[in-house]
Amino acid sequence: MSEPQFMLNNLEIINSSLRIDAVALYNSADITPKVRVVFKRGNDIRRLPLILRNSFRKTGSEEIFAIFSFTYNLDYIFTEKESLDNTCISFELDCGENDYPDIEYRLSRNFADRFPGDSFVRSRLAGNEFDGALYYSSEKPRPDYNGEFIYNVISKDNGFFVTKEKNPEYNINSFFHSIYNCLQVTITLLFSIILLPFMVIDGILAALDLVPRRKAPLTEGFISNVSGQIKANIANFIKNSIKDKTVAMKIIQFRDEHYRRYYKKLCRKPVKQNQIAFISGRRDELGGNEKYIYDLIKDRKNIDFKFLFSTQLDRFTKSGKKKEFYNLYATSKVVIVDDYYNLLNTVEKRKDVKLFQLWHACGAFKTFGFSRLGKPDSPKQASPNHRMYDLATVSSESIVKYYAEGFGISDSNVLPTGIPRTDIFFDNEYADNFRKGFYEKYLQLKNKKIILFAPTFRGAGQKSAYYPLSAFDPNSFAEKIGDDYCVLIKLHPFCLERYEIDEKYKDRIIDFTDEDELNDLLFITDLLITDYSSCVFEASLLNIPMVFYAFDLYQYISDRDFYSDFISFVPGKIVFTQHELESAIESEDFETEKVQPFKEKYFSETDGKASQRVADAIIKALES
Repeated sequence: MSEPQFMLNNLEIINSSLRIDAVALYNSADITPKVRVVFKRGNDIRRLPLILRNSFRKTGSEEIFAIFSFTYNLDYIFTEKESLDNTCISFELDCGENDYPDIEYRLSRNFADRFPGDSFVRSRLAGNEFDGALYYSSEKPRPDYNGEFIYNVISKDNGFFVTKEKNPEYNINSFFHSIYNCLQVTITLLFSIILLPFMVIDGILAALDLVPRRKAPLTEGFISNVSGQIKANIANFIKNSIKDKTVAMKIIQFRDEHYRRYYKKLCRKPVKQNQIAFISGRRDELGGNEKYIYDLIKDRKNIDFKFLFSTQLDRFTKSGKKKEFYNLYATSKVVIVDDYYNLLNTVEKRKDVKLFQLWHACGAFKTFGFSRLGKPDSPKQASPNHRMYDLATVSSESIVKYYAEGFGISDSNVLPTGIPRTDIFFDNEYADNFRKGFYEKYLQLKNKKIILFAPTFRGAGQKSAYYPLSAFDPNSFAEKIGDDYCVLIKLHPFCLERYEIDEKYKDRIIDFTDEDELNDLLFITDLLITDYSSCVFEASLLNIPMVFYAFDLYQYISDRDFYSDFISFVPGKIVFTQHELESAIESEDFETEKVQPFKEKYFSETDGKASQRVADAIIKALES
């Protein structure tokens, strides 16, 4: 494939908003290019995705135009607002397996007209290869802008740079603003209390059919009917007033202010120089990457270890859990997490505290965090999510930029140490012991070929997670593939619904969703069937053949997307129907030649010493 071409149609700053419009021209209809805007300030780098809006075939050609655009808030590029001045803007483009980390861009004629006489701009004028892709912005400045800074873009040193100045009209009194919010919330709550007796009376009248009934389930008994009508009234009031976004946000701010004051009070105490806190919202006890690190350093007598674990969905609302978190976060020299942790967003981390993110997944597969900008349920650019990490660990140098982008941090804050929990794949004694114990428990599987079915979930997160069970029928599947195979089902732990297994297949189909670690099951797996799960990285370490059952691939790309082009990325056969899946198994067509190069790309070190490298970094931070 010839090198793609890239043109800027618009790069314009209006107050604090940076609008970018661009076009990529490439020649493969099977690949969707990805563009990232790179903001570089000295050694600090921040990547943000430029959103693909449309694509179409160029008139009279086999080439494809891809149209990108997005508006960024310059107040939230770097975590320190006052340090954006003299930031260079450049672009990265990924096209299938080919990366262009600093792509040479052309400039549209209308764009160049805004820089009359600029030799750099004139030297990059686009030719007629971009005919028909010209863009004129109709965006107008916002007259009500009252931000702290005003930004501009200038051409300098063969590139574009952001400059900044104080907004002379900026004026906000945070104290009176806070008082106003509190008053508004208080009045709303008082109003709801005043209305409560009327809701009760209305509920009684509705139950007696003297006034129209509210939308509530019909139940037997007068008291139950009254109760149902009252609940419907209260729910309707909350929906239309208390849960209004503006009011709800003020209530949350009002509630969290108490904890912020509590945290600030704790921050007056000195940081405990020998204290390490392990915190996780994924589990109720120490496990995963955190356990591997703890096992290496637990015998050090000079370290005071603290722990906070909970998998409950309401862990962020429990007062005791919150206070325990704030106490650890304010006073521990090193804090370690292994996933997104909501409470980190509510306060500002002390500079003396070092926060490590030992992300639970390997590699870079599905986009997450700020890489999902513009997608459903993605974080807002102003969100503090992830951006407070001092260090995050990843499996290889090749994916540092993806995690830096997803977390909204600089490349220098991401360490390619390897993933601690993958060390288990290089422990032959552990693997042999697991296999022995597994086959002692499941004697009927001893001489079977084991297929592990381990798809990821759909939905926005833990509360809405599901897997469409109708997409895969394990009973029919077991019938088609024959008695030589058995199927182990391992759904994502977020998924609550389970498969019903026919009695005649229960010796060959076993649901392990609530049992054993997925990593352990890989030791006895002959074939992995998955879709978009990151378990493919662990499977590649064991050279396990894989089939990707991607029945909803294009919907998933639309909703979630991947860091690399899925078709050229995955290390195995792709199928779209259960029939294709069964045919691939019958013919043993798994495209296993893709596994080894995949492993080499996504794991810098395969020596079983990732835990030691991460532990060394943590001890260094503790002693600094």
